[in-house]
Amino acid sequence: MKIAWPPMSSLSQSRPATDPLMPLLAGAVALPFLCAPSFSPTTTFLNQWLSFAGLALVLLVWRLSWQAVRHDVVMSRATRGARWNALQVLIALLLLLAVGQGWTDAPLGQRLIPIATLLLAAVLAWIAGRSARTWAGSGEADGAGDLWWHGLLVGLLVAGLLSVLVSLVQVFAPDLADGRWVAATTTPGRAIGNMRQPNQLSTLLLWACAAAVWLSHRHGWRWPVTALLLTLLVGAEVLNASRTGMVGVALLAIWGVVDRRLSRGVRLAMVAGIAVYLLGWWAMEQWAQLQGQMYYGDDQLRKTLHGDASSSRGKIWANTLALIAQHPWTGVGAGTFNFAWSMTPFPDRPVAFFDHTHNIVLELAVDLGLPFLLLVLALAALFVWRLRGALTQADALRAQSARCAAFLLVLVLVHSLLEYPLWYVYFLLPTALIAGWLAGLAPQAEPRSTSRDVPAAATLPVRMARLLLLAVSATALLGAIEAARQYHDVAVVFDPGLVPGGRPGPLAERIAQGQRSVLFGHHADYARVTMAPQPEQVFEDFERPLFHLLDTRLMVAYARALHGRGDEARAQHVAARLREFRNPAAAAFFAPCEDRTAGDPTAFPCGPDPALTARDLRP
Repeated sequence: MKIAWPPMSSLSQSRPATDPLMPLLAGAVALPFLCAPSFSPTTTFLNQWLSFAGLALVLLVWRLSWQAVRHDVVMSRATRGARWNALQVLIALLLLLAVGQGWTDAPLGQRLIPIATLLLAAVLAWIAGRSARTWAGSGEADGAGDLWWHGLLVGLLVAGLLSVLVSLVQVFAPDLADGRWVAATTTPGRAIGNMRQPNQLSTLLLWACAAAVWLSHRHGWRWPVTALLLTLLVGAEVLNASRTGMVGVALLAIWGVVDRRLSRGVRLAMVAGIAVYLLGWWAMEQWAQLQGQMYYGDDQLRKTLHGDASSSRGKIWANTLALIAQHPWTGVGAGTFNFAWSMTPFPDRPVAFFDHTHNIVLELAVDLGLPFLLLVLALAALFVWRLRGALTQADALRAQSARCAAFLLVLVLVHSLLEYPLWYVYFLLPTALIAGWLAGLAPQAEPRSTSRDVPAAATLPVRMARLLLLAVSATALLGAIEAARQYHDVAVVFDPGLVPGGRPGPLAERIAQGQRSVLFGHHADYARVTMAPQPEQVFEDFERPLFHLLDTRLMVAYARALHGRGDEARAQHVAARLREFRNPAAAAFFAPCEDRTAGDPTAFPCGPDPALTARDLRP
């Protein structure tokens, strides 16, 4: 079947058209990575909210602008294709994941944000894919149709370069990191970015490297400019000493080796990233010695060489496989992994309180079951299959755009095998745009029909799609505003200074107000049950926090509440699970067990482990 792509003028004549939406889109992508202020109880709430609200706003403005009309004015052969093309498969995959988030016994209010985010991701992927297909089929030399892709990469590059400055401050001038413009680092001598997570900073910096490569190709930058940008970004990778970053720098070099369509200077700069990384590592070791301390990267390397390449991940993965064996068909339910894992006997468990398996494949399997995982993997495989040809098409600019998108996806997927970046809105939504754009660039077979193009405005489905897009973007933006209001009601429980006017009410009133939040009320419930002198009297408030994150305080309160209700078997089970964590904060709770002469050594919380199932422990 013949694949036809319109000819395009030479790259040297290609110039992007100025678009007022470009800075808005770039800002919506960059700002969430750069926002330093945080408000308890969720340190990244503002970052994630900015990503969701920002891209919803861009989508709404784009829908109301001439750009949206321009991209669906003609239902041409460039915008039609075989059934189940790459874009359709991607949308089906995202919608399936959204459905899976509601497939759970966990409180629905706590699943609304993941569901809404996945639905917005599906819409963004669809828009990016349609835009890419129109751009690829138009033969435009001015690049006016690549707004979503161009704006995304500009935003990533800006975020990466400004994160270099953040990293320098965090490592070399930590006293300047006041939490307003630069987040304070939690590990002296290590850059963590304003997301406060070194591996997330690492992936952002590598995304920015890829953005620099494509933008240099797009705009015809001289290779020394690209080399300088890559040197700065790879140098910042050294400052955060992420092992994920080490892998990413190697992948960047491999891309430079195999991609012969890039200029020789850019390819050399990409491969030289390894030398920059090694030289930077040596320089940091020398600097650390002068400071009388050890470079954090040496500690990371030592862990890897001594077989601890993933810290306590090996144990959590082993525990996860055991849970999958116990619940192979339907899983434990989306959003309930932490509860199921914490309430299942695991004498060899890691001592940290995990709310994720740190592996996207294991997470889907344990949450939703093996059949669901196989369906997801089948759709993912079909998506990859449908992409064939996108990376090798004749047009240099289109092919390079596809290769850059593929590299960006590989980076975040590699990261997802070790952590969970896609559970953060500011990674998930850009990833959806990247995947949608790549799907739209996949060559499509010429349809059999040779009928003339029909104006899209004349078709009912297109008019409905326009209205749906307007409704989705407006609803998403209004939902973000409501989410901010609800989060404020909860945040004042933990920080009375956030109350307007500086006159906070009594704590009990603030907790009660926070509990009315559908989206974040579990945080207020947590405050109430862990502060209650007799937690059994507020037993009905345990359900939501138990399905958010079990920690020492919550497990102690839950065990005491069960004991106070005379439910000794379940109380002993919770106490036994808490003992497995070996957390010093539980010492006071287990103090009676140390003195065997005081009271009955078989009584709560010192009694035998009844070894119940996690389902038995649901409130």
